Amino acid sequence: MKIPLQVRDFAGGLRAMTQFLIQSKEPHIFGSVEAVVDTGSPTTILGIPDMKRMRVSQLQLRDLESRKEPHAYGGGQLKTKILRDAKLKFGEHFECIMAVQIPVDEITECRQPTILGVDFIVENKLKFVFDPIKREAYFESSE
Repeated sequence: MKIPLQVRDFAGGLRAMTQFLIQSKEPHIFGSVEAVVDTGSPTTILGIPDMKRMRVSQLQLRDLESRKEPHAYGGGQLKTKILRDAKLKFGEHFECIMAVQIPVDEITECRQPTILGVDFIVENKLKFVFDPIKREAYFESSE
């Protein structure tokens, strides 16, 4: 099974990108997200612009059961909490339930996108194929 990705010019270079639907019951989060596939990031982090677009408030995140942890994000540091059991759905191709890092710092001028990190690839036993010359990218199930 292949999960197709887009290859686009983003932030000064060609990047593998995807869109998916994210859903969580507590706190209530539901919406479409555009993410950069980042093999240099160990974790998946929901971008602040996506959180703002979905109207996720800092009050909603206060009740998450994890501790604030620092993560590198966009060349700086950001504190996040874990959103457990988030459902990620990639069209009709694939869906999974996994933990996603949620920024809990109030940053007003952050334009960093959602990052789909290596944890997503490992947890779902996927292979990542990226050919920027052909502008082709996809995830492939290794099962």
